[in-house]
Amino acid sequence: MGLLFGFFWALALFCTCSFSLSPDGKTLLEMKSALNDSKHFLQNWIETDPTPCNWTGITCYLHDQTVHSINLPYMQLGGIISPTIGKLSRLQRLAFHQNSLHGSIPSEIKNCTGLKALYLRANYLQGSIPPELGSLSNLVILDLSSNSLRGSIPSSIGFLTHLRFLNLSTNFLSGEIPSVGVLRYLKNNSFTGNLDLCGLQVQKLCRASMGFPVVLPHTDSNSGEGVSAVPTKRLSHYLNGVLIGAMSTMGLALIVLLSFLWICLLSRKGKLGKKYLKVDKQLDQDTGAKLVTFHGDLPYSSHEIVKKLELLDDDDVVGSGGFGTVFKMVMDDCSAFAVKRIDKTREGSDQIFERELEILGSIKHINLVNLRGYCRLPSSKLLIYDYLSLGSLDHFLHEHGQEELPLNWNARLRIALGSARGLAYLHHDCCPRIVHRDIKSSNILLDKSLQPHVSDFGLAKLLVDDEANVTTVVAGTFGYLAPEYLHSGRATEKTDVYSFGVLLLELVTGKRPTDPSFVKKGLNVVGWMNTLVGENHLEEIVDKKCMGIDVETVEAVLDIAARCTDANPDNRPSMNRVYQILEEEVMSPCPSEFYDTHSDC
Repeated sequence: MGLLFGFFWALALFCTCSFSLSPDGKTLLEMKSALNDSKHFLQNWIETDPTPCNWTGITCYLHDQTVHSINLPYMQLGGIISPTIGKLSRLQRLAFHQNSLHGSIPSEIKNCTGLKALYLRANYLQGSIPPELGSLSNLVILDLSSNSLRGSIPSSIGFLTHLRFLNLSTNFLSGEIPSVGVLRYLKNNSFTGNLDLCGLQVQKLCRASMGFPVVLPHTDSNSGEGVSAVPTKRLSHYLNGVLIGAMSTMGLALIVLLSFLWICLLSRKGKLGKKYLKVDKQLDQDTGAKLVTFHGDLPYSSHEIVKKLELLDDDDVVGSGGFGTVFKMVMDDCSAFAVKRIDKTREGSDQIFERELEILGSIKHINLVNLRGYCRLPSSKLLIYDYLSLGSLDHFLHEHGQEELPLNWNARLRIALGSARGLAYLHHDCCPRIVHRDIKSSNILLDKSLQPHVSDFGLAKLLVDDEANVTTVVAGTFGYLAPEYLHSGRATEKTDVYSFGVLLLELVTGKRPTDPSFVKKGLNVVGWMNTLVGENHLEEIVDKKCMGIDVETVEAVLDIAARCTDANPDNRPSMNRVYQILEEEVMSPCPSEFYDTHSDC
């Protein structure tokens, strides 16, 4: 009997040891305890499992079952990121974006030495950027945008030699951006929306570089005490008193001088501000023309800008958009801007013009075209945008670009992802929300690094609340329009999703939605795609000029396009969901190569 009891006790002990949760699993449960999982997405994270590898959002290495990645975006998670994250030493991807996390970024994350991708954007994270992030030598992607981070950018970030993508935009960061390592070569897109940042990267002069000290000198009140004998101590006190008095006088004089200079600068800045707001009366005494700029983005006087605007002619035309002709305006320092001329006689243009200014003037996003300002002249209304050197995706994809710089598969994926991110921002992060209504390849503009920027959403209707979420004016371009929009003229976010699905098909096929090869068969691009997919003719769908094709990601993109172009708008995903799927299923397999448009993944 005792032998039998011993056998069962040993068996129970064996089972307990065999099925106890792994160390990484215990760490994840500690992290869960610091999170507020209000929607119960993490309810299958339970301690009775031997391994966390089947838990929501968790993937593991096959050979030892340690955690490889944590993918928990869009989960409505609250709480904080637990410092125990540092115990996951083999973690390569951490994705907590689009949640409601608060608190600071734990410095213990430095112990995740294998980390390659860190996504924490669109939360409520506070505090400063931990300098310890510079210890993550394998980091390729760092996205901390759209939080409440403050303080300076640690110079240690610049020494992340593998870093290919950095986004610190839309925070409250301040001070000079370090010009070290990879930080030296980053552009304004990585820092947009941090109004107190300065440096070459954002083309904003820092006060320190103008001769002002960043920190005023100070003294240590405890220095010199308890060191020598009494007589020496008295002499020391006397000398210290003289020295402190002298330094105080000098400091006071310096403060007065700085205050005087600062008042002068503010006064000059105010005068410059007035010059930006109105055209010099000597130029427009009779017409009352007005120039307005947003965020101080145009470092020129009104006289310089208006003079250049008046010189624009047919030789400067670079295209035409939904509202009029687009010109290229080149300033004396060779900076270029795109100027969209609105026809004053166009019906409804006054209302559209004012609404576009109200919307675009307040929006800055890495994947939206930046409106710098506008000018009202007697004969026309002019919008001033950033000039994007490679023009539209339509022109680049279908005309000159294929021979000069072919769009390989990775480049197309990058364009798809960035366009989805910009459109998702309009739908979900703007208040009130914005429906674009004319998503198409000619409204996706490319900069010199092939970063996409969604343009021409001035016709967007503002969605004031959930009860008024439709518009009734038909706009858009044939081939991209959702069927219900054509029939009813009612535009919602889901009509934009349909148009984006068509855009995905355009990137895959290299054909415009109105291409004769399927229009003559009585099909649109969606019907043509569905027919070929049903017949398993994938090779006929993919653009033959596209290099570096990966069959698995092509199928994933086609699946997303099919869901976006579903005939029933209720079955279409939101743009946030589309962006999430693209990021997880398309970008995740090879993030380092994804940002190199000339390499194959």
